[in-house]
Amino acid sequence: MKILAVCCLTLLLMPTVGFSQISLAEPLLQQIPSQVEQQLQQRTSQLQQVAQQQLAQQQLVKQLAEKATLADPLTALPQVLAIVDQQGQSLWTVVEVEQGFRAVEREWLLLLTESEWQGLVQRWPELVRYQQAKSELTALGMLLVKLKVPAELDSSLQLSQQFDATLASYAGRNHIYQPQAAVNTDASAALVTSEALATSAELVKSTELVNSAAMCTLPVRLGMVDTAVALDHPALVQQSQRLKIVQQNFLPQTLNQTYGHGTAVAGLLAAQHADIKPLLPQLTLYSASAFYPANQYQQSATLAHILQGLNWLVSQQVKVINMSLTGPDNPVLAAVIAQLVKTDVILVAAAGNGGPVAAPLYPAAYQDVLAVTALDKWQQLYRWANQGEYIDYAAFGVQVPTLSANGTVAVQSGTSMAAPVLSAAVACLRAAEPTLSLAQIRQRLTAQARDLGEPGHDSQFGNGLIAAPLKQH
Repeated sequence: MKILAVCCLTLLLMPTVGFSQISLAEPLLQQIPSQVEQQLQQRTSQLQQVAQQQLAQQQLVKQLAEKATLADPLTALPQVLAIVDQQGQSLWTVVEVEQGFRAVEREWLLLLTESEWQGLVQRWPELVRYQQAKSELTALGMLLVKLKVPAELDSSLQLSQQFDATLASYAGRNHIYQPQAAVNTDASAALVTSEALATSAELVKSTELVNSAAMCTLPVRLGMVDTAVALDHPALVQQSQRLKIVQQNFLPQTLNQTYGHGTAVAGLLAAQHADIKPLLPQLTLYSASAFYPANQYQQSATLAHILQGLNWLVSQQVKVINMSLTGPDNPVLAAVIAQLVKTDVILVAAAGNGGPVAAPLYPAAYQDVLAVTALDKWQQLYRWANQGEYIDYAAFGVQVPTLSANGTVAVQSGTSMAAPVLSAAVACLRAAEPTLSLAQIRQRLTAQARDLGEPGHDSQFGNGLIAAPLKQH
């Protein structure tokens, strides 16, 4: 009864609505469905435009890949490849070795001290006969000895049997390492056709900037081991207080240099161009040129030349080094990286473009190296990116506008293009606080990374996306 009384009282107290008020409301009620339908149509049209744009970009990327390359670069290289200089003289021969990787034929590297080398020579005098070169890595406090062994000793097992495990513990093949970008353009080697360049230019116009802000505006020092950088590119004009590039070549003087990949990496870091936002607008870049043209479409570097480049970068007091390259695990490379960590140098490396089921690639897979994978602008993983527990972070690196060695702008994809983004972030942290350790930098990066995929660290995105601008603490 109480409930009924309350309801009746409520009805009595409600304001009366006149017929005229109801008549006025009817047109408003009639407008609602049409307004909702109009909004739905607008939203549908927007979604269709986005879908068409994505499809157009995918088609352009496919066209660029078809026109810029005749075959997959890895499969295009023969099992035995002679590297010749400008006069046609053979410098070394590259062959396939264990696990499908490549190395200089019968060449082995020893990383040790002078006293250790003399001890080995006293024990096995024949090593002097195999010695091809010896160089001091002064900044690293090490000696690098290059041996060329007979064919019957050209394996770890055979070396161990001949010289026991003592020598084998110092030795690693003179492996070959490759950059990790899908398309590398290099005018000096005539790598692209005019059709490919036109397609690339069209793609640049339709591509939105993914790295649309500077990582920081602090004066930054950064090193890289890569191909040479085309210093005459109009977007890399060196200016005091903005950009300075110090470049050193570690290849034989008679061997042609290659410029495509290094110019693309430098472009992401420092280019002044309408289609590119530089990650580091105040940069001193130290470029160690270690890559030679393996064929029309591929660049390669021997481990010996990479190590010489790293030694030079350390001698220049560089504390952050970008390595947009990958290859096999190698005990000599591992030892150098361990030494770099002791000297407070931080290395950032491309995770690799081997695909989701590929084995880990190095140096990215070493524990003390920051490994970075590539994402597109929709934060989707690059389809050829390596995956694994060694992935530390992700960065934009798919369909990225950057510089081409022929003086233009082109679009590149790959973990090579993501690595300089993370390198820029690390360099900014070091510029703000030079005493930060690797562990502290990991903490800072992880704290501001955008978690993607499974919560926390995962094998696809690592600790998440690092994008500009860097949050200052």
